[in-house]
Amino acid sequence: MRTFTTTAIAAALLLGLTACGSTDDKPTAQPSTPTAAPTTSSAFLRPTPEQEKTLLAALTAIDPNLTVKEERAISRSVGVCDDIRKGKDQATVVKNAAYRYNGGTATVDEAKGARIVEAIKATYCKN
Repeated sequence: MRTFTTTAIAAALLLGLTACGSTDDKPTAQPSTPTAAPTTSSAFLRPTPEQEKTLLAALTAIDPNLTVKEERAISRSVGVCDDIRKGKDQATVVKNAAYRYNGGTATVDEAKGARIVEAIKATYCKN
């Protein structure tokens, strides 16, 4: 009569698997100095608190619905700024900005997207 349970079988398998490792396995040594981040990636640039106030005022002047959710408006600007800093062409930056800001309470076409991009550049995102 067999009285093995699923738990007992699982425990036995786990013990068997851990016993399969060789005894000479040693962790690889970590470098003593951290490696620098690759220079090809761009870090996301976020506005300072003062720049946030200025940016929110500029976006509100374009369309008050853009800033109903202030944190959303700021986080969208970070993505737009990242596009700018990566050197994407102006048409792509505008199209992406319109896409990012469209929805919720705001309707954003490419003309409004262009105004948003200019507000972000003027406020804190210098290429």
